[in-house]
Amino acid sequence: MRKFFLRNQLCIPVKGYNRAIIYDILRKDYFFISKAHFYILDTDDFIDFNKIEDEEERQSLIDFLINEEIVFELADQNQKQCFTALNRKLEVPNKITNIVLHTNVDLNFFDCIKDEYILNLSIIAPQVDDNLFKVLKRIDTLEIDSVYLYIENFDHDALEDHRKRLSDHNLVFSVNFFNSKNSIEKTELYQNVYFNYFDEEFTVYKRKLTIDKLSINTEHFLEAYNFHSYYFGKVYIDSDGNIKNGLNNTLSFGQVKSISSVQFLNLISSDQFQELGNIQKDSMLVCCDCEFRYMCVDSRVPVKGIDKWYHPIECAYNPYLSKWDDEVDYLDLNHCGVTISASGCFIDKEQLSQKFNSIWFA
Repeated sequence: MRKFFLRNQLCIPVKGYNRAIIYDILRKDYFFISKAHFYILDTDDFIDFNKIEDEEERQSLIDFLINEEIVFELADQNQKQCFTALNRKLEVPNKITNIVLHTNVDLNFFDCIKDEYILNLSIIAPQVDDNLFKVLKRIDTLEIDSVYLYIENFDHDALEDHRKRLSDHNLVFSVNFFNSKNSIEKTELYQNVYFNYFDEEFTVYKRKLTIDKLSINTEHFLEAYNFHSYYFGKVYIDSDGNIKNGLNNTLSFGQVKSISSVQFLNLISSDQFQELGNIQKDSMLVCCDCEFRYMCVDSRVPVKGIDKWYHPIECAYNPYLSKWDDEVDYLDLNHCGVTISASGCFIDKEQLSQKFNSIWFA
């Protein structure tokens, strides 16, 4: 008797170069699977598990998928009409959703966004001081979902006072301290505010993608699937008041001190400013081969090549070896036979295969 299986539409298979991942975007989790199993699960129709000839492998996969609620069985094939495919389009009401700025920002800038709805506002501060609290007081009346604080210099002796004062601001969602090598906890919840402590300097943290920065949820997946998950909707005001796309960008689009509200909104709506945000990961060299592409937040500045966008600076993850740069046996792209340039991506498959097999099957 034939069994009818459908995939949970909130569990999405994504293919990488060597392996695939199932994104569980509702429960914020993920599961590695083989590419062969990806091709079986990548359908909105009934899943044909009979494509797996080995009976033990087939049953093992079905048991795993049902146990994790990735697939479910229907009693009757006519029930399929009750389950619709996930609409992966993303529509947002505003051109700007995320703003990053410093505590020395001209406070008149907030007049430019007083009528805008902002999902996230990130504030970079050298330390917890009066300038930070002036900014927090100024934004209290704005339409902002969450405020993220990035404190470059950690003061352990003043921590208790800082936690109390910062948690009094209802918009603050998380506080991130850097150079906090004396801290015991890495993350703690205090008065409904997350306090995170990082050993490294903020200048290092803001540039490097690490596995702990991977984010899995419905909103992030849909954004990354349709746009660039870092640059889409983002505006960065640097410490000199320059309007930029992101933390690591050098191109300035103007100065906040010499721009009106109308001019600012026209600027961030321009094709030139929106260009990076409209890049899809599937249109980027290396990223298009990465199984993590819809869950990472990559702040590297992309460059437009002949056919595709690419990054002159290499990522911390090598999808052709399935290794992070802090793992044993990691190799950079060049040393495993992958060359990236404006012309495209060249893979020496013999060299890559040799390196991959020596790492994973030695």
